[in-house]
Amino acid sequence: MSLFADEAAMQKWLHKKLKKEVALADLIFDYERYKSSIRTDDPSFVINQIRKSYLFCMDSFDINELLFANENISLNPKDILKPDFVLYAAETQSIVIVELKNLKSATRQAGTEVGAYAAEIKSYLPFMADGEVVNVIISSDWPVLLRHYVMNEIIWLNRNVICLEPLKRNGRIGLAIVSPDKIANDQLKFSVSQRQLGGFHLCLYDYGAKQAGNFFRMDDHQNRIRTALNAMAARGNALRTHGFAFLFRVRSDFGEAPYIITIVNFSSFQGLPFAFLDPEYVPNKTAMRFLQLLRDNDPEGHGQMLNKICEAGEVFLKGFCDPRPEDFRDWGYLKEYAFHEMDAMAFTGWGVFEEMYFELLAKKYDALDLDFEYDNPMVAISMLNEIVQEIDLQIDWEKLGLGDDDEDDFFE
Repeated sequence: MSLFADEAAMQKWLHKKLKKEVALADLIFDYERYKSSIRTDDPSFVINQIRKSYLFCMDSFDINELLFANENISLNPKDILKPDFVLYAAETQSIVIVELKNLKSATRQAGTEVGAYAAEIKSYLPFMADGEVVNVIISSDWPVLLRHYVMNEIIWLNRNVICLEPLKRNGRIGLAIVSPDKIANDQLKFSVSQRQLGGFHLCLYDYGAKQAGNFFRMDDHQNRIRTALNAMAARGNALRTHGFAFLFRVRSDFGEAPYIITIVNFSSFQGLPFAFLDPEYVPNKTAMRFLQLLRDNDPEGHGQMLNKICEAGEVFLKGFCDPRPEDFRDWGYLKEYAFHEMDAMAFTGWGVFEEMYFELLAKKYDALDLDFEYDNPMVAISMLNEIVQEIDLQIDWEKLGLGDDDEDDFFE
């Protein structure tokens, strides 16, 4: 049973506290104990990321100044954007956005509202980074949709979110921290399918090498090649996407390309079939539109995002070779060919793959006390073998009403 009759009552309670310059830390039960005891060395990458997000947010809870309370912050007077509360955290020089929900039917709407408010605040402060915005969601109920939204914001968009719920203890109303395990919703193991990773081989052709009698003369440009990999990673991070690249050297002088860079990026459309792993999942009309798009076009991630990442590296390559993309396939195919025919020389990642790689590399350093290269491809492939699964889900299009003869009828 909710402590408040409605959302307005919850807002009134919190507003009264914040007006008295009470910080969020003072309202959270067991705040200091929780903050000092939380660990980020859990075997689950998902749990660790949620905990890190919580700790990051809590650094902005000790000194808070109320800026706006249910006020329109839109630059355009015709639009209405009224966050429940916007605070300033002096110690971290951050903006704290607080959104309240007091409904049993609370959904991901609470999260999307926070995102809209953050975007509008950045219209006033255009150089504000995501890391300078702390997102707080206070809800009396945490249904699956809302938990999924929060987890995706933290894991895939690397945003800072913390989840709280109102609680009465010993006659006092305060806030309790929602367990990271609850937000993870049993998805403790981070994993993706090979089908969700699309890419290609960028072959570095040197047409005059054989005639010059030195097929591997491109070895003299190793620094530029590795710089190209780093430039790709930087572009991938700037685009807020997730992927990786391997540098390979062929084992013989067959062909005209002594080096190959395999570039792989996450394909969002290929994640659609995985919703059907939930036996209770029933796609709505919007989901069906996307499923029809998947069936008709089968987008594997070979789009503009991947091209932009490749172009960032080609700047450093075109001065000594002719880089050409080939074999537009998924990671399963690309991996089998590359690791059987060539020697892996280097690795780079962006987004969640970069973060997971360096987390694993740090553990290797501590456990084995060996001086691995920072771009060690064998450490990277061990990471990918752990998280990339060979799952190829087949959708029954006829059962969904998306057979060749009836797809148009469904959308009429």
